[in-house]
Amino acid sequence: VTFGDPVKVLYPNKSHTFHTFPRTSNLVKVCLRDDPNVSGTRMISLLDDVNGLSQSCRTSQSFGSFGVSVAAVLEKEEEEVQREQRVLQERKKRVQKKLDKERCENVLCCFPFFFFCMFLSFTFLILCIFVQPHDVASAVLLSLAVVALLGCVALNGCFAQQFGTSFSRNLWKWLAYHSAYACCFLGALSVTVAIARYMMAGFWWSVLIAGLPCCGISTCVCCAWSVSSLEEEIEDMEDMDKKSVAERTIVFHGSILEGKGPCVSSWPGKYESAWDALVTGSRKGNVSAAVVFLPEGSEHFGCHDPIPEEENLEGSCWCVPLYGEQKPWGCRWWTQWIKNIEEAVRQGAELEVYFFAGMTGKGKIENFSMAGKEHLRREAIQAQKKQFLKSGDFCDALHQGIEGLCKEPRGDSSSQYSREVHRLFMASLTEEDRNFLEASEGLGNSQKAEVAWLERKGFAYIERDVSAWLA
Repeated sequence: VTFGDPVKVLYPNKSHTFHTFPRTSNLVKVCLRDDPNVSGTRMISLLDDVNGLSQSCRTSQSFGSFGVSVAAVLEKEEEEVQREQRVLQERKKRVQKKLDKERCENVLCCFPFFFFCMFLSFTFLILCIFVQPHDVASAVLLSLAVVALLGCVALNGCFAQQFGTSFSRNLWKWLAYHSAYACCFLGALSVTVAIARYMMAGFWWSVLIAGLPCCGISTCVCCAWSVSSLEEEIEDMEDMDKKSVAERTIVFHGSILEGKGPCVSSWPGKYESAWDALVTGSRKGNVSAAVVFLPEGSEHFGCHDPIPEEENLEGSCWCVPLYGEQKPWGCRWWTQWIKNIEEAVRQGAELEVYFFAGMTGKGKIENFSMAGKEHLRREAIQAQKKQFLKSGDFCDALHQGIEGLCKEPRGDSSSQYSREVHRLFMASLTEEDRNFLEASEGLGNSQKAEVAWLERKGFAYIERDVSAWLA
């Protein structure tokens, strides 16, 4: 709200009292924070304060078509928020469906197979007790057999335990977990009896051939029992299932189609629903894409690849030129991306770079050698946000009602609340830092390096607006 100086920010369901005296202008102007072009004005009397009168204005009614325009903007954003929620729910359903299928396979196929193998090995181990060795050769074979069978019991029991944690009922999980240890214990007891019989038959050295290895196997089983618990086994198995599902549903290594058609070579990752559409289209063979996504928990997350000598770049891995320092998420994705780009160029594809909505051509860096340095500077500036959130300016915003803004994300992963926090944070920065961040808008952090690399290699590309994917 502008009524003289300074500008006053009003959050939803909040009000403010302005005194008309001694102002010289009777024009009140209101505009939307997210889009200043959505605005309205109203003329008021400057004598009301002097005469002890007051005027009440509502932004939804008192400023011409402003209220209607704001309602249209909010309705459009609400539709976008709901679409994002649907996409997120659909993604969760897909992942959950895959997880349920994985656990069903574990329970119906894997667990019965390994449990049967464990029980079968245990049965043959019992039979070895009743077989009497008659000569040295048979004693050696029996001794080696009990070692192998006890090892099979332990190994299959381990797998049966692991897959048994996929049962939906806790009782079945408990039985699967402890039955494997019970079978191993009985197996070790059977080996002891068998060795005693072999020794009584005159083959005392069987304790060395069978006893020592079986002691080692039993020790390993006991150690595993002592250092792990059923809860830890369940958690580990769930992590393995999620990682396995992620590799097939979330992880994306890129897919280059044959021919000279368009190929998505760089993508702003914050547009999640549009990204889902891109990946779905690529997996169906409809979209050629060189972009790569290796999220946390995937096989290659955190892996680092060395820089080829012919590139003449400093650093132990690609993280250094990309980010200025080694990062926990690694740089394996970059190696795969380069391979995809080179394959797309070999195919004669038209490389496409997608920019933030309405910011085509913006956010580039000067050259690839500046990528790491600029990334570190952006990180250093963004690190100031933690301190800003504790500052007096932000506390004032909290008192003024900033928490009343919607926190549900729209298509670009931002919300009314996050955008307002960003605006306040930007206003708190020095002019130099603020200008630097504003000039960086248009491409994501990794995109800046991708586009600079295309230019470094002389690969032509077409600039696109991501809005085409947001419909």
